[in-house]
Amino acid sequence: MYPPVGLLVVDFDDTITQHDALSLLIDTCPRMQDSCKNECPPPWSYFTELFFKERADHVQLWLKSHPHETIDDYFKLLGSIEKVEEKSIKRIEKYNCLSGVHVAQLIQQGSKIKKRPGTAEVLKRFLAKNSPGSLYVISANWSRDLILGCLQEVDGINRNVIMSNDLIFVESFSTGKLERKVLSALDKLEIFKSLTVPPGKLSVYVGDSENDLPCILAADIGIIMGNNVSLMRTCKKYGIEIIDGLSGKQLIQVSEDKNALGSSKKLYRVQDWLEIKKSGILE
Repeated sequence: MYPPVGLLVVDFDDTITQHDALSLLIDTCPRMQDSCKNECPPPWSYFTELFFKERADHVQLWLKSHPHETIDDYFKLLGSIEKVEEKSIKRIEKYNCLSGVHVAQLIQQGSKIKKRPGTAEVLKRFLAKNSPGSLYVISANWSRDLILGCLQEVDGINRNVIMSNDLIFVESFSTGKLERKVLSALDKLEIFKSLTVPPGKLSVYVGDSENDLPCILAADIGIIMGNNVSLMRTCKKYGIEIIDGLSGKQLIQVSEDKNALGSSKKLYRVQDWLEIKKSGILE
């Protein structure tokens, strides 16, 4: 039998949720509504299209001037995208897009987010069996309150275990400014490495995208949620084996040496949290 899991760390958008939740955040912002009358910002599509163009241009230039033969080279590329994120956020702050949102609105909006099947049940059960500080959410999302609203049915989830960017508030209303905490995959990795795994126990990271890959590989058991095409392509390029499902036999082999996952580059892929529950790895 493999050692018990003492640290469970999960991504939010597309890992806990069925879809990216940013659009729901934008829907709460008064200045991004059709009803906006005075000095209104451009439509949200302006910001998203410009971000993706700048990101694609940045990646293209990076690949021309930097090596990209190893997974470490690729991680440097992921870290460099922080510059694109920062530029985009500054543009959004300049137009004051995110101002005027009440905390309660964010929590209520978060409660509407559709989660992947089994999410709440698995997280509740894990927290019931483990001490506080055994479960964390690391996310590039822009609102801890939105995440909290989505997970409010899970006892033990609070703002302190949600590691994400966050809106800045004055008297419970957002100012339009953003507190930066997670702008790149390497920011996620730094936070993950700072968390404590109890002696004799294992760490698990669950994520869905390339932004999660450094953490997925750093965990004792790394789990990919879903079928992100770009992530699958990256894993294939760098010789990272992906095993569909969570096999007890394979997990035992990995856990016999806590460095085995990193050296053998084996990750596990599931389609929802019900698969994780069925595997029993969090029991």
